[in-house]
Amino acid sequence: MGDTVRSYAEALITWLSFLDESGFQPEEATEDVLALFRARVAHGPSPATGRVLSSATANHRIAVVCGFHLWGEKRGLLHTPLGGFLLKREDEHRGQSRLNVPYPRRTRGSLAPAVVQRLPTLLSYEEVRLLFQVAPSPYRLIFKWALLTGLRRFEICGLTTDQLPSPEQLLLCRDGFARINVLRKGGRDITVHVPIRLVEETSWYVLVDRPTPARADEKRIFIGRRGTAVSRGSLSKAFRSCADRVGTRATFHHLRHTFAVNVLGILEQRVQDGDSLNSIKSLQVLLGHASLESTEIYLRAMEVSSEAVMQALDYLYGATLCG
Repeated sequence: MGDTVRSYAEALITWLSFLDESGFQPEEATEDVLALFRARVAHGPSPATGRVLSSATANHRIAVVCGFHLWGEKRGLLHTPLGGFLLKREDEHRGQSRLNVPYPRRTRGSLAPAVVQRLPTLLSYEEVRLLFQVAPSPYRLIFKWALLTGLRRFEICGLTTDQLPSPEQLLLCRDGFARINVLRKGGRDITVHVPIRLVEETSWYVLVDRPTPARADEKRIFIGRRGTAVSRGSLSKAFRSCADRVGTRATFHHLRHTFAVNVLGILEQRVQDGDSLNSIKSLQVLLGHASLESTEIYLRAMEVSSEAVMQALDYLYGATLCG
């Protein structure tokens, strides 16, 4: 829940700061004030970064504000003209509320700005090869985790030595994957399938190459030069430095995109060759997405460990070894 709470808090702080700067009290919020706020977040620079927010982030902040005032109105904790307007609007459009985001397109009278749909961005084989040539320890290994598992920044930074299977446990893995339970987005504890050789490389790093950690971080796998756990901020900074050195505009999250697109491409090819697996559902499990929950248990058991996935990861792993 940590990232979810943080993103909601950021949205509410931005809203309350806007109200304060504009001379409004929260109780005075109306749909017209929200329209001014929408224009600010959709087109004005962020106070924190100085950059214009993406449409998805702007939509999220507006949706949080709407949800907050609707919640306050329904609970009787904060009565505002905006809350009353939203409640009436919800009643009029029950079952087809236009307050939910993201939208495939902006509907007339929508409270959210138009969403710019972005296709997944993937790195080429050459970009991956060059990144792994210049990445220092332990970031080179962290990049591998992102590329070969599709895990997010906070999920990798939060990995602990307790989660690594023992050599004896790895001997029982017959399909090339080790199963590791990871706390994923939304606070869900999900089993992640990790290539055995990546686990072995990580165990070697912990035993031989990992700096002595500070007591507070002694169970964290990835430790920086000062003995503290690698943070999401330092990870993003390290990736940006490496990406700039090799001349790519990619971000760390694009490693996850690259994992997903390459795995899906191989799975789709296997389907065309007559394999009965469901490529989209298999990828959903690998990425830890929350949809199609009723089928996830079967997919983990039957499809995630298919030879097709191993073929895709063999390709990606080959790029990480170059240099």
